[in-house]
Amino acid sequence: MAVQPLKVINKRNLGMVGISFNKFTPICFLSLLLSIPVASAFDDLPEILDYYPNCSYQIIDNAVVRVKTEQPFAKETTLALLNKLRKKAKSIGADALILTNKDVDKVMNTEKYYGASSADVAKYEVSYEAELINQCEAGDKLSKESTPYNHLGNKSNKTVIGKTTITTKFVFTPPKKAQLNHPVVNSTELSLANGIYGIKIGTEYKQVIERLGDPSVVLREFGDELILGYGRKLWLHFHSNKLVKVQSQLDSLSVTLLNKIPLRDFFDDNPWVIANKVVRQSSLAEVKSALAIESELNEKNQLVFKNEYSRLILNFSYRKSDDGNEKLYFLDGFSLQKNSYSKPSYQVSDSRKLQFEALELALSKLKQDQDIAWQSLSVKLGQPIGRITLSAASSINVYNNNLLIKTRGGELVNIQLLEPLFTVDQISTKDTPWFLGEYIQGKSIEQLRALFPIDSFELDNRIEIDTEQYQLHLFFDESEDNTSLYEAEISFY
Repeated sequence: MAVQPLKVINKRNLGMVGISFNKFTPICFLSLLLSIPVASAFDDLPEILDYYPNCSYQIIDNAVVRVKTEQPFAKETTLALLNKLRKKAKSIGADALILTNKDVDKVMNTEKYYGASSADVAKYEVSYEAELINQCEAGDKLSKESTPYNHLGNKSNKTVIGKTTITTKFVFTPPKKAQLNHPVVNSTELSLANGIYGIKIGTEYKQVIERLGDPSVVLREFGDELILGYGRKLWLHFHSNKLVKVQSQLDSLSVTLLNKIPLRDFFDDNPWVIANKVVRQSSLAEVKSALAIESELNEKNQLVFKNEYSRLILNFSYRKSDDGNEKLYFLDGFSLQKNSYSKPSYQVSDSRKLQFEALELALSKLKQDQDIAWQSLSVKLGQPIGRITLSAASSINVYNNNLLIKTRGGELVNIQLLEPLFTVDQISTKDTPWFLGEYIQGKSIEQLRALFPIDSFELDNRIEIDTEQYQLHLFFDESEDNTSLYEAEISFY
């Protein structure tokens, strides 16, 4: 069987181990690369510590890196993530890293209950978290307490020999806003008469903000309708400055976009209660008993309650019984809305092409070693249709159905071009492929290969291009006879 060669090899790293590029076989190179300890494979990058420093060190920042893959436990996956963490550490001037957590989560292309299509292929999202630190005066001395994960990304043996006291000093960069307003919400009631958490349909926008605090996400995907999201499971719709609808799920968001929104424990843990008894996951029988009704589910698997002003819709999903002969219905979510409410149409942006052209110009400046002025770029991009708040200083702006831009403290951090962020019928026939200069959505690796620099790195249908100012990742989806570009990401140092 013919060996599939490693397409591109980073020449800068080969000289370090004395390898002849022209004669070195791809398989031998990959084996050698994987055998090099992560902490020493790139000498100019901060090391990943196996043991805590035996002194008071400084935590400059916390970082998370993640990747979606079908091979979550492959050495190549781990190596790529750890190398990315070390580059982040170097970019902010950290001396070393301490790996604090690793997660491997199964990710589906769609969110369905029983009856999901077999075409919804499962992938995995692998993530590592790390503290990026500055060593102290005694930084060359390590304690006998091992870090949670070693420099290879493997969970450490937590046995401690002797007793050592570690004092950690945290260093914070003050955000523009001291902190986000997340007040305590005392009410858990959901009812037709009193609304949710004490907020009724018709409540003004300002009053909602006073009661619930700063939203996690703000969206204007539907023209004059403003949508606020609190965590991922509470969505409030406003029209003419008044609340017209509240729901627990926003179906127009893709799973990819939904996963960008930070979790908010109170709202995402579904604390709402109906009639002091009914909660999410309550069985249909329990709901009917608590509400003293005999009504059956309608054709949409819903129970609907109305008064003269609004209606409460309870949505049910089902599982199969153990013997497979019965559908067991359970409460999955709700919608509370004004009787006259009708869902507006998605507003297709006429700025889409201009936004991609603005990015193309920005990328050309980067290639000429020029900096990107975020304020200037943001003017060319126009007003975003959404904003996700990550922290008091950090947010993600949503510009169209494919474009996300992350900023921190008014500085550009990350640009992502993704598969559709909104699952709305109106945009399916009007959207054109996104493009980042000559990198065009849907193009294959072979069609784009001539654009890759000679020192780019290729692994598992992912291209990594490193420069002094930024790192560009191109992700390709593999089909039976081709690969197609589906995601691009630029991270700035």
